[in-house]
Amino acid sequence: MEKILVGEESERDAIRLEGLLKQNGLTVTVCSSGSEVAGHLNGQTKHWAAIMILWELHGPPFGPELVARARRLLPAVPIVVLSGALDATLATRAFGLGANDFLEKPLDAARVKSCLESLLTNRDSDSKLLVKLNERVLGNSPALLSTLRQTAKVIRHGAPRVLLIGESGTGKELLAHAIHDLSPNPVAPFVAVNVAAIPKDLIESALFGHEKGAFTGATDLHRGYMEEAEAGTLFLDEFGELELSVQAKLLRAIQEKRFRRLKGNKEIDFQARLVCATNRDLALDVKQGAFRRDLFHRIAEVTIHVPALHERAGDLDLLLEHFLSQYAADRRVKFERETLTILHTYSFPGNVRELQNLVKRALIESDGESVLPQHLPLPTMGAFLAAPDPTESSTTVNAGGQQFQELWAEVLHALPQNWQDLPYKQVLEQYQRAFDRVYFTRLIERHRHNVTKATKVAGVDKKTFAQHWKMAGLPPLRFDEDERK
Repeated sequence: MEKILVGEESERDAIRLEGLLKQNGLTVTVCSSGSEVAGHLNGQTKHWAAIMILWELHGPPFGPELVARARRLLPAVPIVVLSGALDATLATRAFGLGANDFLEKPLDAARVKSCLESLLTNRDSDSKLLVKLNERVLGNSPALLSTLRQTAKVIRHGAPRVLLIGESGTGKELLAHAIHDLSPNPVAPFVAVNVAAIPKDLIESALFGHEKGAFTGATDLHRGYMEEAEAGTLFLDEFGELELSVQAKLLRAIQEKRFRRLKGNKEIDFQARLVCATNRDLALDVKQGAFRRDLFHRIAEVTIHVPALHERAGDLDLLLEHFLSQYAADRRVKFERETLTILHTYSFPGNVRELQNLVKRALIESDGESVLPQHLPLPTMGAFLAAPDPTESSTTVNAGGQQFQELWAEVLHALPQNWQDLPYKQVLEQYQRAFDRVYFTRLIERHRHNVTKATKVAGVDKKTFAQHWKMAGLPPLRFDEDERK
């Protein structure tokens, strides 16, 4: 029988929810505190069919942290957030931390049944897809797992057009390959095109093909990339570099699902899935007239953000080990602690691709069993390295860098995906609320829920502290016993 873990501190709501779940043939374990939920997550991570957590659940750990922890420990298990107030900002935060659905209280029986049926029906297929995706794109950070869950949905639903956005070197082509290989027709062609690498006067011929004699030098008929892709996948990397004139022709091909070669009279069917990737802000390009609005909306049917390495808190060590085992061959070699300290304070502007190349170079420079700081390309890395405090130990620096990465990752997840398209004041307000949620939650946990100590460290009075806490959407403050006296 399927087991559901529920974190709900209201006894009345817990009894009602337990009754609704049992009516649907489910076994329910109800927890009334964050610590109780955490105990079940740590002890029985492989047994839950789904997890339902009250957003306002008191801790430590609190509801939001439990959502993130459950997603990290159980990447394939459906997570439903419960809350007494359905708020767009709260929902965005919940989904960003890994929730699959959101239920508003008081709970409606039909809505609960529909939610669970949908999640549990698709769970097995999504779980298998997620595992396969994670084998190809390594990492267990919330940022990456969120991307992989969205990618799994794209594969399952067969979306014909996908836009991958992210910095250079984040693995957009790797993800495009995964979408193709895990789709129902993996034997069909996968055609990858770097738009920026093709001369502007040849890009139209490269994409659409040309007939013999179409232009000077066209001595033979040429099948373009769109034709070669057949019923497979056409991957257009650096898509934002496409010329406006070619954008118009591509838009027509997408709309009509057919095109013609240059100087051709025959209509050719365009059947391929179109996956586009860019590191540009296409929404800004649209506003500036550098990119067609209608094409942008066509290809951005499904948009997937591929996170930068600095957003993937905790993935660095895993990727280092992977590349080390990949390139070290039969050598027994490891990164020493002082080397890891440097790498953890480095921002990796070139992302995973830079990390991959760095490991290759370090192994060439290192002759023994250890990769030391002198084996790193430090002159190249210098401008992007955070200067460590000489009074701190390497362990402290490493821990501080890790905590900052986690903080930044959580703040980024709290922002809506289209934050760059929103007015400055609106983004600033959402960023402030997101930062406050992370900062004050960590602060109160660090001081064991002693508000007096927390306010002293924060440098604010209790009233200001409470205002920030409330505006951040956190559960009501509770004072410890010493403060009640």
